[in-house]
Amino acid sequence: MAVIRITHSVGLGGINSSSDVKTVQTALNKLLKLIPPTQTLIVDGRLNPRPENSKTIAAIKLFQSKVLNMVRPDGKIYPNDATFRKINEKLASAAVVVVVPISGNLKTKLKQNMMKYEGNVPHMYLDTKGYVTVGVGHLLKDVEAAKKVPFTIRDTGAVASVKQIEEEFKLIKSKPFGSQAAAFYKPFTKLVTTEAVREAQVEQHIKIFESELKRIYGASEFSSYPNDVKLALFDMIFNLGMPELKDKFPNFNKHMKVRDFNQAAIESNRKDVSTERNTYVRNLFKSAK
Repeated sequence: MAVIRITHSVGLGGINSSSDVKTVQTALNKLLKLIPPTQTLIVDGRLNPRPENSKTIAAIKLFQSKVLNMVRPDGKIYPNDATFRKINEKLASAAVVVVVPISGNLKTKLKQNMMKYEGNVPHMYLDTKGYVTVGVGHLLKDVEAAKKVPFTIRDTGAVASVKQIEEEFKLIKSKPFGSQAAAFYKPFTKLVTTEAVREAQVEQHIKIFESELKRIYGASEFSSYPNDVKLALFDMIFNLGMPELKDKFPNFNKHMKVRDFNQAAIESNRKDVSTERNTYVRNLFKSAK
Protein backbone atom coordinates (compact mmCIF):
# COMPACT_ATOMS: atom_id res chain seq x y z
CA MET A 1 0.00 0.00 0.00
CA ALA A 2 1.88 3.07 -1.28
CA VAL A 3 -1.10 5.46 -1.29
CA ILE A 4 -4.78 5.39 -0.41
CA ARG A 5 -7.91 6.74 -2.03
CA ILE A 6 -11.21 7.48 -0.33
CA THR A 7 -14.45 8.71 -1.83
CA HIS A 8 -16.05 10.36 1.19
CA SER A 9 -15.10 11.66 4.62
CA VAL A 10 -14.07 9.22 7.35
CA GLY A 11 -14.13 9.75 11.10
CA LEU A 12 -16.00 11.89 13.57
CA GLY A 13 -19.18 13.12 11.84
CA GLY A 14 -18.04 11.71 8.50
CA ILE A 15 -20.03 9.79 5.89
CA ASN A 16 -18.03 6.67 6.82
CA SER A 17 -18.77 4.31 3.98
CA SER A 18 -17.52 0.82 4.84
CA SER A 19 -14.94 0.70 2.05
CA ASP A 20 -13.48 4.10 2.97
CA VAL A 21 -13.29 3.21 6.67
CA LYS A 22 -11.50 -0.04 5.82
CA THR A 23 -9.03 1.90 3.68
CA VAL A 24 -8.24 4.29 6.52
CA GLN A 25 -8.00 1.49 9.09
CA THR A 26 -5.56 -0.43 6.88
CA ALA A 27 -3.47 2.69 6.27
CA LEU A 28 -3.26 3.54 9.97
CA ASN A 29 -2.18 -0.03 10.73
CA LYS A 30 0.75 0.54 8.37
CA LEU A 31 1.73 3.64 10.34
CA LEU A 32 1.44 2.39 13.91
CA LYS A 33 5.04 3.33 14.66
CA LEU A 34 4.03 6.98 14.24
CA ILE A 35 1.12 6.85 16.66
CA PRO A 36 2.10 4.90 19.77
CA PRO A 37 0.60 3.41 21.87
CA THR A 38 -2.11 2.65 19.28
CA GLN A 39 -2.75 -1.07 18.88
CA THR A 40 -3.55 -2.73 15.57
CA LEU A 41 -7.03 -1.73 14.39
CA ILE A 42 -9.52 -4.36 13.31
CA VAL A 43 -10.20 -3.71 9.62
CA ASP A 44 -13.96 -4.17 9.59
CA GLY A 45 -15.16 -0.93 7.96
CA ARG A 46 -17.03 0.09 11.08
CA LEU A 47 -16.74 2.73 13.77
CA ASN A 48 -18.03 2.47 17.30
CA PRO A 49 -21.65 3.77 17.58
CA ARG A 50 -20.27 5.95 20.38
CA PRO A 51 -17.57 8.04 18.65
CA GLU A 52 -15.78 8.79 21.89
CA ASN A 53 -15.04 5.06 22.18
CA SER A 54 -13.98 4.49 18.58
CA LYS A 55 -10.40 3.21 18.32
CA THR A 56 -10.24 4.26 14.68
CA ILE A 57 -11.24 7.85 15.46
CA ALA A 58 -8.79 7.88 18.37
CA ALA A 59 -6.05 6.76 15.97
CA ILE A 60 -6.96 9.50 13.48
CA LYS A 61 -6.80 12.11 16.24
CA LEU A 62 -3.46 10.78 17.43
CA PHE A 63 -2.08 10.91 13.89
CA GLN A 64 -3.30 14.49 13.50
CA SER A 65 -1.77 15.44 16.84
CA LYS A 66 1.58 13.64 16.58
CA VAL A 67 2.28 13.89 12.84
CA LEU A 68 0.47 17.07 11.76
CA ASN A 69 0.94 18.84 15.08
CA MET A 70 -2.73 19.83 15.13
CA VAL A 71 -3.63 21.60 18.36
CA ARG A 72 -7.27 20.53 18.12
CA PRO A 73 -7.42 17.28 16.12
CA ASP A 74 -10.94 16.71 14.82
CA GLY A 75 -10.72 12.97 14.16
CA LYS A 76 -11.94 13.34 10.60
CA ILE A 77 -10.38 12.78 7.17
CA TYR A 78 -11.65 14.29 3.93
CA PRO A 79 -10.50 13.21 0.47
CA ASN A 80 -7.34 15.22 -0.26
CA ASP A 81 -7.30 17.26 2.96
CA ALA A 82 -4.12 17.79 5.00
CA THR A 83 -4.57 14.61 7.03
CA PHE A 84 -5.26 12.56 3.91
CA ARG A 85 -2.19 13.94 2.12
CA LYS A 86 0.05 13.37 5.15
CA ILE A 87 -1.08 9.76 5.46
CA ASN A 88 -0.19 9.19 1.81
CA GLU A 89 3.13 10.92 2.28
CA LYS A 90 4.02 8.64 5.18
CA LEU A 91 2.80 5.54 3.36
CA ALA A 92 4.95 6.42 0.36
CA SER A 93 7.97 6.90 2.60
CA ALA A 94 7.40 3.55 4.27
CA ALA A 95 7.14 1.84 0.88
CA VAL A 96 10.65 2.86 -0.16
CA VAL A 97 12.38 1.72 3.03
CA VAL A 98 15.52 -0.18 2.08
CA VAL A 99 14.87 -3.91 2.38
CA VAL A 100 17.88 -5.67 3.86
CA PRO A 101 18.38 -9.33 4.75
CA ILE A 102 18.00 -10.27 8.38
CA SER A 103 21.26 -10.28 10.27
CA GLY A 104 22.91 -9.79 13.63
CA ASN A 105 21.05 -10.72 16.79
CA LEU A 106 17.88 -11.70 14.96
CA LYS A 107 19.70 -14.25 12.79
CA THR A 108 21.54 -15.61 15.82
CA LYS A 109 18.30 -16.10 17.72
CA LEU A 110 16.68 -17.65 14.65
CA LYS A 111 19.49 -20.19 14.33
CA GLN A 112 19.27 -21.05 18.02
CA ASN A 113 15.54 -21.67 17.77
CA MET A 114 15.91 -23.72 14.58
CA MET A 115 18.44 -25.97 16.32
CA LYS A 116 16.24 -26.25 19.41
CA TYR A 117 13.21 -27.48 17.50
CA GLU A 118 14.85 -29.22 14.53
CA GLY A 119 17.98 -30.55 16.21
CA ASN A 120 21.50 -30.46 14.76
CA VAL A 121 22.18 -34.01 13.66
CA PRO A 122 25.36 -34.89 11.74
CA HIS A 123 24.06 -38.20 10.34
CA MET A 124 21.06 -39.16 8.20
CA TYR A 125 17.80 -39.91 9.98
CA LEU A 126 14.07 -40.04 9.22
CA ASP A 127 11.76 -37.23 10.29
CA THR A 128 8.28 -37.94 11.61
CA LYS A 129 6.92 -38.15 8.06
CA GLY A 130 9.56 -40.58 6.87
CA TYR A 131 11.77 -38.17 4.94
CA VAL A 132 15.54 -38.65 5.07
CA THR A 133 16.98 -35.63 6.86
CA VAL A 134 20.35 -34.39 8.11
CA GLY A 135 21.72 -31.40 10.00
CA VAL A 136 19.21 -28.77 11.16
CA GLY A 137 16.12 -30.17 9.46
CA HIS A 138 17.80 -30.32 6.04
CA LEU A 139 15.51 -32.53 3.94
CA LEU A 140 17.08 -34.92 1.42
CA LYS A 141 14.14 -35.46 -0.94
CA ASP A 142 15.86 -38.26 -2.85
CA VAL A 143 19.18 -40.02 -3.24
CA GLU A 144 20.34 -37.46 -5.79
CA ALA A 145 19.91 -34.70 -3.21
CA ALA A 146 21.89 -36.76 -0.70
CA LYS A 147 24.76 -37.17 -3.18
CA LYS A 148 25.16 -33.39 -3.32
CA VAL A 149 25.95 -33.22 0.41
CA PRO A 150 29.67 -33.56 1.26
CA PHE A 151 29.44 -36.44 3.72
CA THR A 152 32.55 -37.80 5.39
CA ILE A 153 33.23 -41.16 7.03
CA ARG A 154 32.77 -40.80 10.80
CA ASP A 155 35.70 -42.99 11.87
CA THR A 156 38.33 -41.74 9.42
CA GLY A 157 37.22 -38.29 8.26
CA ALA A 158 37.71 -39.39 4.65
CA VAL A 159 35.36 -38.07 1.99
CA ALA A 160 32.46 -40.46 1.38
CA SER A 161 32.02 -41.88 -2.09
CA VAL A 162 28.83 -41.50 -4.11
CA LYS A 163 28.19 -45.22 -3.67
CA GLN A 164 28.55 -45.01 0.11
CA ILE A 165 26.12 -42.09 0.27
CA GLU A 166 23.61 -43.90 -1.92
CA GLU A 167 23.80 -47.11 0.13
CA GLU A 168 23.39 -45.30 3.44
CA PHE A 169 20.47 -43.22 2.13
CA LYS A 170 18.65 -46.39 1.05
CA LEU A 171 19.39 -48.10 4.36
CA ILE A 172 18.02 -45.23 6.44
CA LYS A 173 15.02 -44.89 4.13
CA SER A 174 14.12 -48.52 4.88
CA LYS A 175 13.94 -47.99 8.63
CA PRO A 176 10.75 -47.32 10.64
CA PHE A 177 9.72 -43.75 11.37
CA GLY A 178 7.16 -41.79 13.36
CA SER A 179 8.09 -41.73 17.01
CA GLN A 180 11.80 -42.52 16.63
CA ALA A 181 14.27 -39.85 17.70
CA ALA A 182 17.19 -38.97 15.44
CA ALA A 183 19.55 -40.90 17.74
CA PHE A 184 17.71 -44.12 16.86
CA TYR A 185 19.29 -44.05 13.39
CA LYS A 186 22.90 -43.41 14.44
CA PRO A 187 23.90 -47.11 14.80
CA PHE A 188 22.90 -47.64 11.17
CA THR A 189 25.12 -44.83 9.88
CA LYS A 190 28.79 -44.41 9.10
CA LEU A 191 28.61 -41.05 7.35
CA VAL A 192 28.39 -37.58 8.90
CA THR A 193 28.44 -33.93 7.92
CA THR A 194 30.79 -31.39 9.45
CA GLU A 195 29.64 -28.45 11.56
CA ALA A 196 30.68 -26.13 8.72
CA VAL A 197 28.45 -27.98 6.25
CA ARG A 198 25.49 -27.83 8.60
CA GLU A 199 26.07 -24.13 9.24
CA ALA A 200 26.09 -23.49 5.47
CA GLN A 201 22.83 -25.41 5.12
CA VAL A 202 21.20 -23.27 7.82
CA GLU A 203 22.38 -20.08 6.13
CA GLN A 204 20.92 -21.26 2.83
CA HIS A 205 17.61 -22.19 4.47
CA ILE A 206 17.32 -18.75 6.06
CA LYS A 207 18.08 -17.05 2.74
CA ILE A 208 15.51 -19.11 0.84
CA PHE A 209 12.79 -18.83 3.49
CA GLU A 210 13.29 -15.08 3.81
CA SER A 211 12.80 -14.75 0.05
CA GLU A 212 9.66 -16.90 0.19
CA LEU A 213 8.18 -14.98 3.13
CA LYS A 214 8.69 -11.74 1.23
CA ARG A 215 6.89 -13.24 -1.76
CA ILE A 216 3.92 -14.18 0.45
CA TYR A 217 3.64 -10.99 2.51
CA GLY A 218 5.51 -8.40 0.42
CA ALA A 219 9.16 -7.42 0.80
CA SER A 220 8.67 -4.08 2.52
CA GLU A 221 5.78 -5.40 4.63
CA PHE A 222 7.80 -8.37 5.89
CA SER A 223 10.77 -6.12 6.63
CA SER A 224 8.52 -3.85 8.70
CA TYR A 225 7.25 -6.69 10.92
CA PRO A 226 8.45 -6.77 14.53
CA ASN A 227 11.31 -9.21 15.10
CA ASP A 228 9.09 -11.57 17.11
CA VAL A 229 6.72 -11.85 14.14
CA LYS A 230 9.62 -12.58 11.79
CA LEU A 231 10.87 -15.32 14.12
CA ALA A 232 7.39 -16.85 14.26
CA LEU A 233 6.98 -16.78 10.48
CA PHE A 234 10.40 -18.38 9.95
CA ASP A 235 9.44 -21.21 12.29
CA MET A 236 6.17 -21.75 10.45
CA ILE A 237 7.63 -21.76 6.93
CA PHE A 238 10.53 -23.99 8.01
CA ASN A 239 8.04 -26.54 9.29
CA LEU A 240 5.28 -26.14 6.69
CA GLY A 241 6.99 -25.02 3.49
CA MET A 242 5.89 -22.08 1.37
CA PRO A 243 2.89 -23.70 -0.45
CA GLU A 244 1.21 -24.87 2.74
CA LEU A 245 1.79 -21.61 4.63
CA LYS A 246 0.53 -19.60 1.66
CA ASP A 247 -2.49 -21.70 0.67
CA LYS A 248 -3.63 -23.73 3.68
CA PHE A 249 -3.71 -21.04 6.37
CA PRO A 250 -6.23 -18.56 4.88
CA ASN A 251 -7.50 -17.20 8.20
CA PHE A 252 -3.97 -16.76 9.49
CA ASN A 253 -2.91 -14.87 6.37
CA LYS A 254 -6.05 -12.74 6.46
CA HIS A 255 -5.06 -11.50 9.92
CA MET A 256 -1.44 -11.04 8.86
CA LYS A 257 -2.60 -8.82 5.99
CA VAL A 258 -4.07 -6.32 8.44
CA ARG A 259 -1.33 -6.85 11.04
CA ASP A 260 -3.70 -8.30 13.60
CA PHE A 261 -1.00 -10.39 15.27
CA ASN A 262 -3.19 -11.44 18.21
CA GLN A 263 -5.68 -13.10 15.89
CA ALA A 264 -2.86 -14.50 13.75
CA ALA A 265 -1.54 -16.15 16.91
CA ILE A 266 -4.80 -18.03 17.34
CA GLU A 267 -4.69 -19.27 13.74
CA SER A 268 -1.01 -20.26 13.80
CA ASN A 269 -1.54 -23.69 15.33
CA ARG A 270 -0.02 -26.60 13.39
CA LYS A 271 -1.06 -30.24 13.74
CA ASP A 272 2.29 -31.96 13.27
CA VAL A 273 4.45 -30.10 15.78
CA SER A 274 4.76 -30.26 19.54
CA THR A 275 2.56 -28.27 21.89
CA GLU A 276 5.71 -26.52 23.11
CA ARG A 277 6.60 -25.36 19.60
CA ASN A 278 3.06 -24.15 18.84
CA THR A 279 3.03 -22.27 22.14
CA TYR A 280 6.41 -20.70 21.33
CA VAL A 281 5.14 -19.36 18.00
CA ARG A 282 1.80 -18.24 19.43
CA ASN A 283 3.56 -16.28 22.19
CA LEU A 284 5.87 -14.60 19.65
CA PHE A 285 2.85 -13.23 17.79
CA LYS A 286 1.14 -12.14 20.99
CA SER A 287 4.23 -10.33 22.25
CA ALA A 288 4.74 -8.39 19.00
CA LYS A 289 4.79 -4.62 19.48
